[in-house]
Amino acid sequence: MVEGMAAEATDAAFAAALAETSQCLVCVLDSDGTIVRFNRACEHATGLAREDVLGRDARDIVIPPEDRKIFGEFLAEVWETRRPCPKEGEWLTADGGRRLIAWANEPVLGADGEVAFLVTTGLDITERELKAAKLRRLAEEQRVLRRVATLIAGEVEPEDVFQTVTEEVCRLFGIASAITVRYESAESAVIVGRWSAAPVEGFEIGSLVKLEEGLAMTSVLRTGAPARAEGYDRIPGQLARAVREVGFHSTVAVPISLSGATWGALVAALREGEMVTAETESRMADFAELVSLALASADAREKLAASRARIVEAGDAERRRLERNLHDGAQQRLVTVSLTLGLLRAKLENDDASAAVVLLERATEELGSALEELRELARGLHPAVLRERGLGAALETLAARAPFPVEVDATSSGSLPEQIEAAIYFIVSEALANAAKHARARSVRAGVRRENGRVLVEIADDGRGGADVARGSGLQGLAGRVEALDGRLSIESPPGQGTVVRAELPLPR
Repeated sequence: MVEGMAAEATDAAFAAALAETSQCLVCVLDSDGTIVRFNRACEHATGLAREDVLGRDARDIVIPPEDRKIFGEFLAEVWETRRPCPKEGEWLTADGGRRLIAWANEPVLGADGEVAFLVTTGLDITERELKAAKLRRLAEEQRVLRRVATLIAGEVEPEDVFQTVTEEVCRLFGIASAITVRYESAESAVIVGRWSAAPVEGFEIGSLVKLEEGLAMTSVLRTGAPARAEGYDRIPGQLARAVREVGFHSTVAVPISLSGATWGALVAALREGEMVTAETESRMADFAELVSLALASADAREKLAASRARIVEAGDAERRRLERNLHDGAQQRLVTVSLTLGLLRAKLENDDASAAVVLLERATEELGSALEELRELARGLHPAVLRERGLGAALETLAARAPFPVEVDATSSGSLPEQIEAAIYFIVSEALANAAKHARARSVRAGVRRENGRVLVEIADDGRGGADVARGSGLQGLAGRVEALDGRLSIESPPGQGTVVRAELPLPR
């Protein structure tokens, strides 16, 4: 008998040592769910010391509240059937976190043949599941990127690309409503994509929105970083009021960048009860960075199409202007000359020399006027001063005509191709005209220089600012002219702080 008791003690000690040295979580429970053994692996996984859990109901320590009923049913099933029942479930940790555990369990029978204890052994699969979830997330993001890339490769209309990106972002991150905006200036943005799980009035694609204080998209433009706007009932302005009226109470915006500049933003619009976690915000920002090149490509094609349309429209308008000017000016004068020469012939046939001289002088004057008008028309097509005296002299001529002092510096530009010089001339001419007509400027600085295979043009005035490319046909025409030369035009015009027009024109190799 003593030997039997010693053997049992040895077996118990062996089982205890095995449980303590195992890398698996080992937890022994009685029929009430009381913890009677809790090995080192359990302590390590949960951060709970065994002396704090032994003798206590697992439901009060490690079982999440939403799983307590299921846990009780599980214990009852094991004690009734005496069969193992593998499970996966979460355990609470000392710091308030959770660990996902895959459990195998085995009921231990007592001398009476009834279940005495339940031995559960578990593997902590939290990290494995997190990695698997991350892989699934990455695969889904790659799927979205492939779809966007396929749309662009198929030359789908840019607005369809922006719309697809907005919808896919919502589906990918579980967001109910969102828009994609492209910044037009420091004061405005245009909606290029929108999606909502439920119908939303307003905020249509193509709508121009004002960047008011307190808005998340305004902060994104100014900082280039993600931003949030909470409590739209406390944010002033027309756009904030419109957001409130359709039921949104907060927004989260992340930047879309291109070539180091903030191109636009993805904006999640949230109703009461909806939220975007910090992790989701970070994922949105990462995804926006990935799609920026695709969006930029679509945007460039959209701008190219708009530029071509503007060029065609400008060409048609210019042809109509030339037609009117020729008809009302030089053509009428030439008709008059023709009639005068007919009268002159009649006078000569009648030997009326004095009358013939008068008619000849009149015809000469009309011809001179017609020639002058034709020269003026030619100057509108290509300034003669450029061809005859060069860019510097042409810019000085523009400066001399301005109603305010103009400082011109084009000494470092050197000799330039004809089309580049013409573009610079018209850029400066339009900027000076706007400064005089709209900005109420007192002085202007105009500079032209070469730099790294480009020509940089900058015209700065001290007027009232507030210029907007979207509202000015002259500025749109300049943008089309610059884009036709594969250049870039930018305008900075904060209200009350003057306007700076900058153009970058690449030089032909």
